[in-house]
Amino acid sequence: MGRIAEKRDDVLLEVAQALTSRLDLPIVLPMILDQLARLAEYTSASIMLLEDDQLKPVAQRSIFPVNESPMSVRPAELRHLHDVITGNAPILIDDTAKDPRWKRRPGSAEIRNWLGVALLVDGHAIGLLNISHTAPNHFSTADVQTVATFAAFASIALNNAAIHQQSLNELAERQRIEHALSKERELLAQRVEEQTANLRVANQDMVRAARMKDEFLASMSHELRTPLNTIISMTDVLREEVYGAVNERQRRALERVADSSKHLLSLISDIRNVARIEYGHLHLIMQTVGLDEMCKASLVQVHPEAKALDVHYELAPAIPHITADERRLRQILLNLLSNAVKFTPELGAIGLEVSDLPANDAIAMTVWDTGIGISADDLRLLFQPFVQLDSSLARRYEGTGLGLTIIHRLTALHGGSLSVESEKGRGSRFTVRLPRQPLAAPVPDDRAFPADHRHPTVLLITGLEQASEQVAAQLRAAGCRVEVTLYGTEDYYAGHTPHLILINSHPPALGTQAMIRSIVETEALHDVPIAVAATLHLPGDTEAAHEAGAGMYFVKPLAASQIEQIASLAASRIS
Repeated sequence: MGRIAEKRDDVLLEVAQALTSRLDLPIVLPMILDQLARLAEYTSASIMLLEDDQLKPVAQRSIFPVNESPMSVRPAELRHLHDVITGNAPILIDDTAKDPRWKRRPGSAEIRNWLGVALLVDGHAIGLLNISHTAPNHFSTADVQTVATFAAFASIALNNAAIHQQSLNELAERQRIEHALSKERELLAQRVEEQTANLRVANQDMVRAARMKDEFLASMSHELRTPLNTIISMTDVLREEVYGAVNERQRRALERVADSSKHLLSLISDIRNVARIEYGHLHLIMQTVGLDEMCKASLVQVHPEAKALDVHYELAPAIPHITADERRLRQILLNLLSNAVKFTPELGAIGLEVSDLPANDAIAMTVWDTGIGISADDLRLLFQPFVQLDSSLARRYEGTGLGLTIIHRLTALHGGSLSVESEKGRGSRFTVRLPRQPLAAPVPDDRAFPADHRHPTVLLITGLEQASEQVAAQLRAAGCRVEVTLYGTEDYYAGHTPHLILINSHPPALGTQAMIRSIVETEALHDVPIAVAATLHLPGDTEAAHEAGAGMYFVKPLAASQIEQIASLAASRIS
């Protein structure tokens, strides 16, 4: 009996690997039934998927002639189907002639023994796998257990195929839209070819880059999730002792596998977070946030006591709360505090200080530590995605190198900034500055200003359009027309000269300084004043921006007086 069970387990593993290696649904569906025949002897089998309130047969295998046009059925009409779908547990009918749950239908006269198992994804039934035999009492308890385990792998295969098909559909739709946009650009180019040539080429590059990212994410979803799903499923099966008792040593090994799987899922989550922010798909949910409660909970959550760290916490009494996305603000704090704990040796110290910035109507949250610190040369590398400072750190401290990138992007989305001070061997200070609340007063858009040239035009260059909304609203409230353009175009001059250029600093590949020099070297723009509103501020940035050609440099969020400075300078340029 033991050898039979062992052989069955080996076959089950082979079957699982075969199922999760394919993504095409027309191939996966018959493969499921073919592979099932290796594990359980049946005369007929089918897969039925839920569509609204009906079960629709999508694959069949039988020794009898197969109905080419099988009918859909509502689970509520057949008790045995209803029990499987709603109970999420296998249902075995030993003898259909004696079981009151069985209802005979056309084509079911030969069925005497029936087994149905729900196909589950995230705990919800997506369909049904059922097998039958002409002999009563044919399926054993072992068959039920094997088919139930097999159904879990079949569910993963079907889900992966559905995700893959959805990705292909999205890519096809994107390509269709890109084709339509390309036609529109060609028509536009016939009218203003000379003025828009450089911009058109740059936009095409951006479209190609976006498509490559989409294809990468679609591929990553399969390449990372498919083996991970198999690992997680098999680990759960083993930990629940489905195949027999597990000793303590084996249990510890399985727990390590489970922990590693969860860690990998968190890495995938980081990568997806960065992609969602860059595509503008991450939207903040603003609400009133109690700072003291959130700060204290975050300090407890990072477990500084595990390294016997001295913890300091200080909150200015004037700022009991702010308006922000609580989940993302907590994510920012937890990432910074986790880094402080991670990079501070035992018996060191970490701290969290929350102070008021009344001139900017903002707050500052500073996380500091007495840890390993960062050299001045390495500071800028911290905010490059997937970069860790050296290989020894990568081996000692796990991570993707995306934590600070995400912190910076989330801070920028809130209309704030992140600044860093650090000294190697002495520790670091990371300060997040955030507006206390978004603009509440209604602000006119550019259409509210008459085209009489009495209102100065500010060209706002940004890497994240959402991150520029606050400063754009402030400038419009000050009487400026604001035109927003994204990083990535080689020519920011689109046929007319703005009165001022404001760079909403969010480091692109070439850097803010290179962008300033590029603008200064453009003949039509070299006399236009340039201001920088930094979302990331590092030592030496102010001097570097001025040296490159910027007349003003501010760290976000901007004070009302700083907005007035920008608006006044732009207005002074109106001839």
